[in-house]
Amino acid sequence: MTRILALAAILLLLAVPGRAETLTLSFVGDCSIGEMAENAGKKGTYTATVDEKGLDWPFSLVREYLEADDFTFANCETVFTDRKTHQDKKTNLKAPPRYAEVLLHSGVDAVNTANNHAMDFLMEGYDDTLSALDAFGIPHFGTLYPSTKRERDQVGVFEVKGVKIGAIGLSYPNDDGSELPAIQKRIEDLRAQGCGLVIVSLHWGREVHDTPENWQFSYARKVIDLGADVIWGHHPHILQQVQFYKGKPVFYSTGNFTFGSMRPVDPDTGIFQLRYDLTENGPVLQNFTVIPCRTQGSGDFRPHPLTDEGEKAAMLKKLIYKKTVKGMQNLPPSFMETGSIDLFEGQFPE
Repeated sequence: MTRILALAAILLLLAVPGRAETLTLSFVGDCSIGEMAENAGKKGTYTATVDEKGLDWPFSLVREYLEADDFTFANCETVFTDRKTHQDKKTNLKAPPRYAEVLLHSGVDAVNTANNHAMDFLMEGYDDTLSALDAFGIPHFGTLYPSTKRERDQVGVFEVKGVKIGAIGLSYPNDDGSELPAIQKRIEDLRAQGCGLVIVSLHWGREVHDTPENWQFSYARKVIDLGADVIWGHHPHILQQVQFYKGKPVFYSTGNFTFGSMRPVDPDTGIFQLRYDLTENGPVLQNFTVIPCRTQGSGDFRPHPLTDEGEKAAMLKKLIYKKTVKGMQNLPPSFMETGSIDLFEGQFPE
């Protein structure tokens, strides 16, 4: 009888008129599945750890969270290649193509490939990366050199619960706004394809700085005014604040998530989640939640959810901007305790 009553209660809830189905998207930061080229094969490196622990090791402590949502985005900051010729710079990140399989054991559904390490092994290495991802059936997107003859352009379109989600990835956007027309064109193209949500991934900002640069506030507003629903940022390798503009979230930096050449930086990171109600008029953002995590370095590389309440609050506090920025809304002080905020019919609470 108890089971029958429970089933009846569930059916009654499902039958409530106007009760919306939901769509939950997750975003995580920099994932470097590999190491600096000169460290390949050494003990304690990312690939050596995977060889020892298994392909499912790097995401093993967070995979349940990434699989419980409807779709997860990650920044893939690795060149999957066997090539040796690389750029003349200090840090060139790579892993043999077979290590792209790690992403099949992660809960990640699509990756951005446009970042400052995409060309570490030149255009041939970048093409190897895309081929490796394709070989394992891992969806990807990213635009290198927009509006030039060298352009490598791939936007993403993913259909989840009947909603088409468009994704655009750019690296190092110019603060003069010269790439905004290219972003606008891609947003318009995605809308024309029926995308109800458009994600703009920006690899931007200053490394290891815990606040955005002033130009990023204006740039974020312009990208949202062009039609973006979410700005998802990465590159600084540490967390930066979250703001909302016209009810749309701006993640300036989501930090390192699993990083094979992680230098001593703040290891706090998180899983940034957006929950949308699916209405007759399209997706409507209803909730923003962060699952506080901490990542680990050499010999481990696994992000793990924080359980200590004090550590969780300290991590969440880093996402609250204290200064006033024109047109932007900051997370309230209460976010430090709750890690969650509800929006009312897509509008950020006053």
